[in-house]
Amino acid sequence: MPATGKSAEQWSAAAKFAVVLQTAGLNDTELGAFCRERGLYPQQVARWRQPAQDANNPSAASMQDHKELDRKNQELARENRLLERELRKKEKALAEAAALLLVTEKLQALWPEAGEG
Repeated sequence: MPATGKSAEQWSAAAKFAVVLQTAGLNDTELGAFCRERGLYPQQVARWRQPAQDANNPSAASMQDHKELDRKNQELARENRLLERELRKKEKALAEAAALLLVTEKLQALWPEAGEG
């Protein structure tokens, strides 16, 4: 327990968790005595115990959220692959068009058309 003058509700999470661990195996009588010695209420300990118990149990909503996020992630990855493929095709087409334009300009420079001169 913290040696400071803070009220029990202002204790650190680690101190509250230590109380939860110390009281885990106590019956109601022993819990009452423990709380009296430390200036606590059994309701405080019970309130601190619930988050400690729930810490490693993902709720059904969070599991559903996790599945939804996974699904969206897969969908975005698929869309990203399609966009990358489309970009590569367009880059190739642009490079081909630039090459054809360059060849056309060089041919016109080498053999000007008969009507221009």
